[in-house]
Amino acid sequence: MSRTMLPGLDGTSPLGFLASLGLLRLAGRCDREPRLSFLDDGTFRAAIDLRQPEAVEADGTDETRCRLCLAGMVAADAAAASGPQGWWLEYNKSEKKGDRTVADLKAPPKDFATYLRAAVDRWCAGDVEPALCAAAFGTNVAVDGKGNTKPTALHFTAANQQFLGTLEATREAVTKEWVQESLFKGHSSRRGPNLRWDPAAERTYALMANDPNDEGTRVDAPLEWLAFRGLAFMPCVPRGTRVLTTAVDGRGDEMRMTWPLWSLPSRAATVRSLLASHATSLGSNARGRGVFATCSSAIRRSAQGFGNFGPAAVSN
Repeated sequence: MSRTMLPGLDGTSPLGFLASLGLLRLAGRCDREPRLSFLDDGTFRAAIDLRQPEAVEADGTDETRCRLCLAGMVAADAAAASGPQGWWLEYNKSEKKGDRTVADLKAPPKDFATYLRAAVDRWCAGDVEPALCAAAFGTNVAVDGKGNTKPTALHFTAANQQFLGTLEATREAVTKEWVQESLFKGHSSRRGPNLRWDPAAERTYALMANDPNDEGTRVDAPLEWLAFRGLAFMPCVPRGTRVLTTAVDGRGDEMRMTWPLWSLPSRAATVRSLLASHATSLGSNARGRGVFATCSSAIRRSAQGFGNFGPAAVSN
């Protein structure tokens, strides 16, 4: 196995953590057993262990070859997601000016149930991706105040900003060069719409010298695309008439996402178990499973319905 350090993936950032999960998933396409860990040295940066990728022809160290493999893999995945996808959710929304087609997660329950059935059919046929995405998007059990599907707690878009519509703009922007910069240098945001998962991207007018609407938004497209892929580790489950999101506690304005950081290189199945067990419920077994820190970030909601992560608190 060859370890590749990922300076651009900060495990204490909700976006960095979700992107790390997404990278672990994608790495399974070029390695049967990739393993993810985080550095217990105060930097909390992610690292991934891979077998030496023989398919990459490049001089240099194993880490150089792995970096090229990972960057190419992420860029290729984003490019391959162009066009109709089995996980794409689109429906008609009635408005005063008439119906319009939207690409968001707050579909009427009937439409969402149809979407879920289609995802299950694809899963039975061997295409697992739509089912993984559908489970991460929400359930057709819980509804919001308007009677529409209540989505994952990580749905932060609102008003005219559509979750999947914003994701599509992000996907189109991903390039191999940008992936290399995002993963191995960090701090590579550029102008563009974002899914509001990066605490540093929160634009609260009262806390800024200038009107944030005049400055526009910024996005680290490769990290946001990877974070979307990482949602498969964060499925939603119904509880009565509510929807619960993996690793998220609380209700309304008192919601928080809490996640563990571990130093032992771990496979995808182990990571799923850690997240499902929840960092706060691991108790005395946490250290035995390699967990050295727990991160927690408040989910802030504006009056307009937009969400943002607050800065994460880290405890050992």
